[in-house]
Amino acid sequence: MPHVSSCMGLHVDCGTMFKGLGVTFMAFTLFIGSVYLFASLVLGKWMGYLLVMVAFSGWMIIFSFMWLTGFWISQGPTTPKNLGPRGQEAAWVPLSGGVEAASNLDPKYATFQQYPNGPWEARSDQTDPSVQSASGVASSFLAAQANAQLGVDPLSPSAITGTQMVIDKVSFAPAADGKTSLAVIEGHYSGGGPKTTIAMYHNNGSVPRYSIMFLIASLLLFFIHLPLLDRAEKKRKAFLIGGAAPAWYGPA
Repeated sequence: MPHVSSCMGLHVDCGTMFKGLGVTFMAFTLFIGSVYLFASLVLGKWMGYLLVMVAFSGWMIIFSFMWLTGFWISQGPTTPKNLGPRGQEAAWVPLSGGVEAASNLDPKYATFQQYPNGPWEARSDQTDPSVQSASGVASSFLAAQANAQLGVDPLSPSAITGTQMVIDKVSFAPAADGKTSLAVIEGHYSGGGPKTTIAMYHNNGSVPRYSIMFLIASLLLFFIHLPLLDRAEKKRKAFLIGGAAPAWYGPA
């Protein structure tokens, strides 16, 4: 894997980060700033700001709710969920690799010490989605380990790839918490070499994380600015129609 410099502790390339921030800033300036400009010309700076923020946060509430649920609002009850920004996807994560299953891991992964006995269950059906996903991650992990031991650049033509790895056995078991799925994969390099055993756990991910963050932030902005807009509107109305009506002296 090529080295990617991270920004602010995130696994995101710095160039990509700054480009994204620039695009976001320009989008706010053009699409929200232009609306605020026209609103402030008619209503004033404060009133225009409140009106734009209430409208924007209300729109974001609807949008983020659609991202999160996808239910009824967009295309009916069969609409897929999490249609907006996605957090970490569910995936198998390797914990260790060696000639035998790891026994010195975190206590919550003590189930690895019982391998290959129960509760471990070996699966041989290559069409099983769980077997395919775990085997794919294990093959990539084995290839990365082999290249690191040989000192080969993973991007060079001579680098070992996951397709050159042979998966001999795939076993699954639940962790001690009863919620986390564990896997042990046995495999070897097709050109020869010792059999390697990989211990992995399944990370359920956090796909709806950003949709929830957008929804919470939008609700906060809406309920903060709505009372301020109501108060500003009442003051403006009192200023426009306040005072006593002029005396009426009959028709001219």
